Amino acid sequence: SLPDTMASRTAAKLDDTADNSIGNVTGSNSVNVFLGIGISWTMGAIYWNQAGKTPEWLSRRYQGQSYDELTRGMYPNGGFIVPPGSLSTSVLVFTCLAVL
Repeated sequence: SLPDTMASRTAAKLDDTADNSIGNVTGSNSVNVFLGIGISWTMGAIYWNQAGKTPEWLSRRYQGQSYDELTRGMYPNGGFIVPPGSLSTSVLVFTCLAVL
C-alpha cells in the first residue's frame, strides 16, 4: 500500500543500514496476504456453514460434475468449494492497480 511504501522509504533514508525498511515491507506484505486470505476464507466458511446446500450450489458444475457429485463421498453435507482458474484475473487486476 502507499502508506507502507512511504514508511519504508522514510525508514530507508533515515537508517544507515535500511534494515527497518526491509522489515516493514516484509511484515506489511505478510500481514496483508494472511489477513486478506484468512478473513475472506473465514467469511466464506461461516456463510457456507449457515447456508448449506442451496439450490444455486446444487446447480453449479465443475469439469462436468455437479458440486454435489464432487463432495458426496468425502463430504456428504456438501462443502465450501473454490474452483481453480480464477487466479489469473485476480493477478491481472492486482498488477494493473499496483502500477497506478
